[in-house]
Amino acid sequence: MKLTELRTYVHPNANKHYLIAVLQTDKGIVGVGEATLDHRWPSVIAGIQEGFRAIAGQDPTTVEKHWATLKDKVYWSDGASSRAALAAIDQALWDITGKAYGLPVHKLLGGAVRDKVRVYLNQWWAGYTSTEDLIEKARAAVARGATALKWYPFGTPDQFHYQVMKHDVPRAIAEVKAVREALGPSIGLMVDIWRRLDWASAAQFCAGIADCNLIFVEEPTEYQSAEALGRLSAATHARIAFGERFHSRRQFAEIIEKQAVGLVQPSIIRVGGLTEAIKIGHAAETYSIGVAPHNPHGPIAIAASVTLAAVLTNFVILESYENDNPPSRNQFVKDGPLIKGDFYPVSDMLGLGIEIDESKLGDLSSDTERLIA
Repeated sequence: MKLTELRTYVHPNANKHYLIAVLQTDKGIVGVGEATLDHRWPSVIAGIQEGFRAIAGQDPTTVEKHWATLKDKVYWSDGASSRAALAAIDQALWDITGKAYGLPVHKLLGGAVRDKVRVYLNQWWAGYTSTEDLIEKARAAVARGATALKWYPFGTPDQFHYQVMKHDVPRAIAEVKAVREALGPSIGLMVDIWRRLDWASAAQFCAGIADCNLIFVEEPTEYQSAEALGRLSAATHARIAFGERFHSRRQFAEIIEKQAVGLVQPSIIRVGGLTEAIKIGHAAETYSIGVAPHNPHGPIAIAASVTLAAVLTNFVILESYENDNPPSRNQFVKDGPLIKGDFYPVSDMLGLGIEIDESKLGDLSSDTERLIA
């Protein structure tokens, strides 16, 4: 079996563009991958095409070999665009390999250690104007089946300022405490600070919410060093989560080896695909650090993230969004991961566990390209 063709599609969806790659083989088996990276899709498509040229005509099932070859000979840097391109190819190769051997990808990786992947919900808070409004939205999300919720107590991503005033910290602490009191102890809560605090303010915030029993506090401060994160972790009782913007196991290595955080958050697309994400997860397991994958992606990367969560013994919880299943996605996804209550079922479908209607995807896409070996 040989790789013969690459097709790429750019599908507009809300504030993102799903970037989907399809690899074709001479045996008729196709694999799908995703490289959604907000609006930077032209450079990512160029990277996917360059990577395909390097492996065209070869056996697609030697995934590890192709990943290493592409990393060393094509994608020299650990930048966002190059890793996203590598991720799309990597996912598609795994998808082909699973289909070729008649197995779900998680079986090729040693088998699933769970049949359900627990999720937390993001974006349920959209448009909230006060703590009281936030609590009502949280109660509504719980009524819809969510059992774990994340939000941004220092403002939503589109409202961020690059300096947080000192008086905002007590206000944010009060907000977290109010939500915990309103929802009770059985609902999992976590907050994303989005790197908006300095070290002292982060320590003050984490100390202030210590009795709220959060699953994690995400990115409390800008990354400076593993030592700085380690000091913050040691100074608080909150579990620090970090890593959604890291691009490789080498970037994760220092915070893992120095046990500077309680959770790592690799993103399937940002780290270069399933191949690298698994290695990051296994490295974290060595130091008893959990994995909570970053997952603000489209349907194919979600399927890959569910596969990752299924095979890691140190998996904790997976990010999900209110719009993980928007109507536009249903137009081209025939079958794939859907949230049931507060979890994704682990699929026994062949490959990554997703099937798309490529003809409909082509009709819906704003940009399509084809490259033949």
